[in-house]
Amino acid sequence: MTMIRTLTAAATAATLLATAGWSQQATTNDPADFAQMAGVSNMFEIESSRLVLDRQLDDVEVTDFARRMIEDHTMAGEQMMAAAAEEGVNVPTMLDDEHQAKLQQLQQAEGDAFGQAYIQAQVEAHEKAVTLFEGFSQQGQEGPLRNFAAETLPKLQEHEQSIRAIANQPAQ
Repeated sequence: MTMIRTLTAAATAATLLATAGWSQQATTNDPADFAQMAGVSNMFEIESSRLVLDRQLDDVEVTDFARRMIEDHTMAGEQMMAAAAEEGVNVPTMLDDEHQAKLQQLQQAEGDAFGQAYIQAQVEAHEKAVTLFEGFSQQGQEGPLRNFAAETLPKLQEHEQSIRAIANQPAQ
């Protein structure tokens, strides 16, 4: 079972990585670009986590993580919108095509494959988010969004560590 879970996770990760457009450009020093990338990432993490709750997975650890993602990322989204408004930049209100495609892939996955796809999507999303927030908090234009990035980064790093721990656990 562990081998199947590992192979499924690897295949899912490869599929998701193949659609990862902004992964090569996961840093910026422009507030408008940061707000765009961070906003879409934030929405994806919330929407994909809602799928977990809708599916009522048996995996309590994944379900608890999904609940935390909805709560933490909803709060972060509100803080980001306030910081962006102070800077006069917009935060997206819809997923871009790349993240919408990833969400559709998750929606189509069934059973254990869904749980593994969600875990891999969250690992990837948090890797990118940490890179984005680290870069912007250090090299972004001074202002409310840079402050937001610096304040939010430790929580994103905590999320990344949590989902990596879940991803590395053997099948139950």
